[in-house]
Formats: sequence, structure tokens, C-alpha cells
Amino acid sequence: MAMEEPKPRKWSTALIILVAIAIVLAGALGWALYALYAAPAAPQQINYPIGLAIATTGPTYQVDGPIRRDAALLAIEQMNAQLAAAGSPVRFQPIHEDTTGTADGAREALQLLAAAGVKVVVGPLSTGEVSAIRDFVTQNKIVSISPSSTGIAAAIPNDYVFRAPPTDIPQSKALAQLVDTLGYTEVAIIARNDDYGKGFADLFESTFETEYGGQVTRIAYDPTVQDLAAEVTQLAADVQGLGPGADTAVLMVAFEGDGLEILDEARLSTVLRGVRWFGSESTRRSAFLNETKIPDIVQFLLDTQFTGFFATPSLNPVSVAFEAAYVAKYPGRNPKASPYSYYSYDSAWMAMQAVLLAGKYDGEAIAKMLPVFAATYLGASGHKAMDANGDAISADYTAWRVARDASNKPYYEEFARWIFATEDIEFFA
Repeated sequence: MAMEEPKPRKWSTALIILVAIAIVLAGALGWALYALYAAPAAPQQINYPIGLAIATTGPTYQVDGPIRRDAALLAIEQMNAQLAAAGSPVRFQPIHEDTTGTADGAREALQLLAAAGVKVVVGPLSTGEVSAIRDFVTQNKIVSISPSSTGIAAAIPNDYVFRAPPTDIPQSKALAQLVDTLGYTEVAIIARNDDYGKGFADLFESTFETEYGGQVTRIAYDPTVQDLAAEVTQLAADVQGLGPGADTAVLMVAFEGDGLEILDEARLSTVLRGVRWFGSESTRRSAFLNETKIPDIVQFLLDTQFTGFFATPSLNPVSVAFEAAYVAKYPGRNPKASPYSYYSYDSAWMAMQAVLLAGKYDGEAIAKMLPVFAATYLGASGHKAMDANGDAISADYTAWRVARDASNKPYYEEFARWIFATEDIEFFA
């Protein structure tokens, strides 16, 4: 008898739905377990731009500018390494724009950085540049931290300009005191006719005449003019009028290109070779001691014992580590060739730390947080606490003069220190 084939079992609709639900739940449970125990995905990297409005060409900063820029780049590299080690997704991306050391160049650099979305900038370098960009950065809420502007003209509250060094007030006070202490009673000044030059000359003249009873003459020159022979001739006449004796000196307030032009003309004058020369901190330049290129100028500086002050980079663990890291990254180069490199390094650190404290990349928030961080920051250039104008409050100043070292090379010999807290000069033994 033939057997009937079994009929296929029919699945009910309810059963099918139950199976489908079970599959979905099993998949969801599996995904949940995977998400719970699997390694978390790396967070997406967040890049914050840091502008570097630092002159690296032009007659003013073609030697010093690259040294200062590279110090800021070193700080950014170190911060990124620390963020990576901490597992942070934040990274800082440097964007450099060369200001060429001019007001127009600074304005153009800031406009380019603003177009790139930059909200915090290291630079510009000079007071003239800072003054030129002040309105733009304030209106657009872009924080500018200058590593080397010291002119009193830029000491203005409630703007977006901050400065890592103190103003010229303590420096000019220290220099007037040193000139008097060394026995000079008459000083012929030759200074740039810009915010920095006028401000420094005004401060020195007022202190020297009011507090020490000295006599001052002054020549203000156009820093854009390349031939300053007429101004140097007038300087010689001023010295002659004061009496070119042991109590008469010259004070030069200049930058690199214009300073070299003045010195090149002055070395030819018997009158100017016969008196002591002093310089503002802006004249402590490695370019002035290049004996291969300008041997006659170097000899003139030696003969006239060219002397000045500089806001002393603090000797502390941060400055020591900075010097070692700089030399390691840039073999054959020395940050001491441009002391403002220490301030550039600190400016970059303050910029980045202010961003991190703000918790967002916003110019207004960064501007609020910058003084908060600076109040307790000990950097390579010392304490960075700021006054109401956003300028560093204090620094000691080291006196230097051009001399020869044991190997007969010209260098800036340090011989005294002016103490900010006491306003005393301490001469080294």
C-alpha cells in the first residue's frame, strides 16, 4: 500500500513574527555587547590655528625674526606632543605670515590670518606694527600677543593686544640711572621717529633731566630712509655742542637696518668715536656683531663701549629646558642670539593655554582667560603676570656692553643688573 508523503508544515504568522523579533533582539544584544567591550573609537582630531605674525624678512628683523619665529614653533610642537601623550584630540596648527617689520605688512598679515579663521596670534614684533593692527584685532576679537613690543604708546586697556615683556618705563628708568652712575651728564639722543623711538626717548629724557639733572639733545629720524648721513652729521654737531668730553655720551634708539646705517656713518666721525655710546634694548642684535660682514662697525662698538639693558630672561627650569630643546631642534643655533626668542616661546605657550582654559576657540573667551593663565605662569622669560593694559608687569634688566671673549670674538658682556623691586643696580664682581 502506498504511503502518503507528509505535507509541509505551515508556519503561523504569529510564529514568524516571534522569530523575527528574536533575531532582532539577538542582533541588538550582540551589538550592545560589542559596543560595551570593544575598544572605543579614537576621537576625531580638533585643530586650532595659532597665527604667527612675525617678521622674517626686511631690514628690521631679517636676522632676529627667524630666531623668534622658531622659538614659537618649538612651543607649539611641544604642546602638541603633550596633548598626544594625554590622549587629547586637540592639536594646534601654526600659520605664519611675514609682516616684514612694517605697519602695512602687519595689517596685511593679520587680515590673511583672520581670513584663515585665526583667533589668537603671536606677534607682531614692534610697537609700530602693534599700533597698526590694534583696531583691527579688537574689532574682530582676535587676540594678539606681542613677544617684543615695549613702546608705551601701545599700553592701552580694554583691547585685544597683549604683550609678553614690560613696557619701556622700567628699562628707560634703569638706563638713565646707569648713565648717571657711570658719570655722564650730557646725552645726545638719536632715535627712530615712530611710536617706539619717540616713547623711549621721551621716557629717558624726562627721567635723566628730572631725576639726575642731566642735559639732553635729540634727533628724530625717519626709519624708512636708508641714508642717514645728514642725521649723523647733526648728531656729531650736537655732541660737539655738549662738549665731547668724559661726561658726554650718545644714546641710539634703533632697530637692525637703521641702526647699522647710523653706526656705519658714525664710525667715520672723530667726534662720535670719542664718546661713550648707549643703546636701547632693540639694539642688542646679533647682526651688530657680525665681524665677518661689518668689521669696522664691530670695532666702533668696541671702541665706544656700546652699552645697554635688556629685560633679563629668567634663569629657571623652564628657560634651561627651552635652551636645550632649541639647540637640539635647531643645531648650530643659539636662542641667546635673540633674547626675545624666550618671549616668543612664552607667548606661544600663553596663547595655547588660554585656548585650553577657554574650552573653545573663541577670541573673546581667549582674551578673558589669557591674563588668568599669565598671572601664575613662570615661563622661559620669567613671570608673566599682566597689568590692566595687558602688558607684563615686571622684569629685572641686565646691563650689557660689547667686548671680546676669551677667544677674541665680540659678544655682549653682562656686567650689572637693575632690580625691578628695589630699583637698584648691582654690579657683578
